[in-house]
This record gives sequence, structure tokens and C-alpha cells, in this order.
Amino acid sequence: MITLLIYSIKSALVLALLYLPYTLMLRQESFFRMNRITLLTILMLALVLPMVDIPSLATPEQPVVYEMQHRIMLMTQEAEMTTKSLAATTRTISWLGILAIVYIIGVILTLLIRLWQFFKIGKIIRGGCLWTDKSGKATIYCHIDDVAPFSWMRSIVISEKDYKPYGREILLHEKAHILNLHSMDILFLTLVEAVQWWNPIAYMLGHSLRDVHEYEADDYVLHQGVSLQNYQALLVKKSLANTSYAFANNFNHSLIKKRIYMMNHPKSNPWLRSKVLYILPATLVVLTVFATPKLNEKVGEIVERVEKATEKPQPSPQPEQQPESIATPVVADLPSAEPEEKQGVEEESTDILSSEDYVNDVYGDEYNNLTQPPEFPGGMSALRAFVQLHVAQVLEDDASVAGKRAYVQFRIKKDGTIDDIGLVRGDREAYHEAAKIVEQMPKWIPARRFGDLEDAHFVLAVDFNND
Repeated sequence: MITLLIYSIKSALVLALLYLPYTLMLRQESFFRMNRITLLTILMLALVLPMVDIPSLATPEQPVVYEMQHRIMLMTQEAEMTTKSLAATTRTISWLGILAIVYIIGVILTLLIRLWQFFKIGKIIRGGCLWTDKSGKATIYCHIDDVAPFSWMRSIVISEKDYKPYGREILLHEKAHILNLHSMDILFLTLVEAVQWWNPIAYMLGHSLRDVHEYEADDYVLHQGVSLQNYQALLVKKSLANTSYAFANNFNHSLIKKRIYMMNHPKSNPWLRSKVLYILPATLVVLTVFATPKLNEKVGEIVERVEKATEKPQPSPQPEQQPESIATPVVADLPSAEPEEKQGVEEESTDILSSEDYVNDVYGDEYNNLTQPPEFPGGMSALRAFVQLHVAQVLEDDASVAGKRAYVQFRIKKDGTIDDIGLVRGDREAYHEAAKIVEQMPKWIPARRFGDLEDAHFVLAVDFNND
């Protein structure tokens, strides 16, 4: 359920990013078919893009990616921590769990309401029917009651009272809905509205799509030789009739003023169609935000060697807290440094932490008491890629640190920022370059203790080797 909730939030972000520019650039243009296709494309992208992950679009240099992932991961971690807390300490359901349940209930209720409306329309189409007639792909249902004209799928409903004086205009309008498969658009829209039942933008887009349907149908009628003045007079007269049906395309659509305005509006310049291309960069932005940083394959072997060198079992193993990476928690035993490296540490000034025992003594209990250790945005693979990318840059500018290693400790604060950077063990010159790499890191996902954010320390092994 939490996964569906997060999917819905990401879908809402896509919908907002793609639909709002449409309202500013295309809504008033007379490209009815193109506008309809644009709106349907936005709906499709809102469903699909949240599930797309193209790692190559993201790099460790993209702060927008990490900020978005940071917030989504915080929500996911909150859900995971809630599950663990339920099993270990309490039976309380978190606010995120409650939201997920409410969301699922909303989706189900929305679909049930639409299903009920669907059967209601089917009942209205056949109930009180005086006669039926086939007209091309459509079936006409003439009612004895004073029912407002509408169409659904391949059925057209019209009252006997309207059929005699206005039959041609009304039937042309409703046939346009059928020929253009507008009912299928409404079904697709219903699916998106169910997923986004809480999102007002989804309903705004739905209104825009129905408006375009009416503009397209009106344009079809006028191209069949119907007088503009007579047709507009008919619209005004029928707008005072019965209310619309949920799924159906209604002849007496509510926004008559807009429809009349679009009929009288001069045709838009064809060059303005190019404005629809805004979808391409907007889609790229969405894909970049949702992308996951990938592991740099070029340094895969180095990463594996560093992992093996820095990971050793602890007296009290906690598998769920031990990340498999070049980043080692401060409570982990670090490998013995070479004599020349240790000598370099002893010569450090007093403002640099040079004792592994000191770090473990001060921060060991802190780490053991955490229920969720701090995490680099995108996971350990993203951390490896980030470090190795900057190591390669350092080696290009300064080859003097090549082959050297430094173990750097730093603190991840509650807001994800980093401070308290110091040397645990290793070469002094390598430490200064490693500290610069740490300073450039994006915000981390902070540590937690039973759901509460906590400061926590980390030790990072940085190996300046580009083999």
C-alpha cells in the first residue's frame, strides 16, 4: 500500500509538471485534435513515468535528483520503520500507514462510483426507449421522455421532442463523439482520476479534455454545412435542459460560453503548434528526477577490493544495519595502516582526529543504538560512483596522491548535511583531498532511532587509485 501511495504522489508531480504549461500555452488555441492528443499523452505519461527508471540520466552531480530521492526515501523509510516498530514495540499505525489505507479506500470508492454510473447510463439508454435506428456505426435510441441528448460508446439518446426539429444537428454532434472515440478517452480519464482521486489537477485536466471533446464535435457539425448562427442558438436553448451524465458526452455541455467563443475564434496560426514540444523537455526533467544513479562499471573491481578490505564481522552482528560498501560505520574495525601511513598521522596537527580508538570510543554506542543507519541518496552504489568520479578528477589534477588512502570520519546531521570531518587513519595529503570530496556530497538520508531523526557518524575509506 505504501508503494501505491508513493506512486500516486510521483504521478501527481508528473501531472502538474505537464498539465500546467498546457493551460498557459495551448488551452486557448483552436488545435482541437492536437490538444486532445496532448491531454491524452499527459495522462499516459502520468501513469507510466513514475515506473520508469533510466539510471544513465542521473549523475552524482545532479542535486535535484538527490533532493527528490531524499524525500521519497524518507517516506519509504518511515514506512519500514513503522513496520519494525509494530513488531518490536507497539501496535500503533503510523500516519503514513493511515494515509496509505485512506488512499486505497479512495481508489476503490472512486472506481465503484464510476462503475455504478456506467450501469446507470446503460439503464437510461434502454429505459423508456420509443424506437431505435442504426445510423452508420451508431445506434439511435429515441425516448418518449424529455431526456437531454447524449452519446455513450456507440449509442445516441435523443428525445422525440428534440428529434423532429433539431435531429440533424444533434445527431451530427453526437456522431462526432462516436467517430472520434471520445468515450474511450473518458474511460482512460476515469482510470487516472481513480489513481489521482485526491488531486484537483486531475479533475482540472478532465474538464479540459471534455471541453476539447465538445470543441471537436462542434467543429465537425459546422463542417457539415450547419449554419453557425442556428447552431449556436440551439446550444443556448438546450443548455437550459437536463443536467449531464457522468460518463456520457452531452450535447448541452455546461460551458456553452466557451464553446461559442471557440466557434467564433479565428483559427490559430499553424506555427503555434510547435508549443506542444514543451512536453519533451518536461518529460526529460521528470525522468531525470526519478532516475537512480548507477554504478560506475569502470571502477567496479576497485570498489570490490576496497569493500573486502574495510568489512569485518562485529561482535554483535546486525545484518540489517551493515551496508555493503566502501563506506564503513564508525563501529567497524578498520584494517591496519601501513607504518608510513601511521607515521603520517602522528605528525598531524591536533585539529585532525587521528585515533581510530578515539572515534570508536566516542561514537560506538551512538551507532549501536540506531534502528536505521544514515544512507547516501541512491544507496551504496551511488556513493561508490560519487566517490570514484571525484577521485578520478583529483588524480587528473594532482597525481601526488595516487596510490594513497585515507579513512575519513564525518557526521551526518538530522537535516542530512555533513560536518565534523576528520581523519581516522591514513595519509595526510590524501585526507585533505578526501575531505574535499566529502564536503561536495549531497544531503544524506539521516539516521533514525525508532522513527526519530538522529545525528550519526560515518567512516569512509577513500582509495586514490585509478587502475
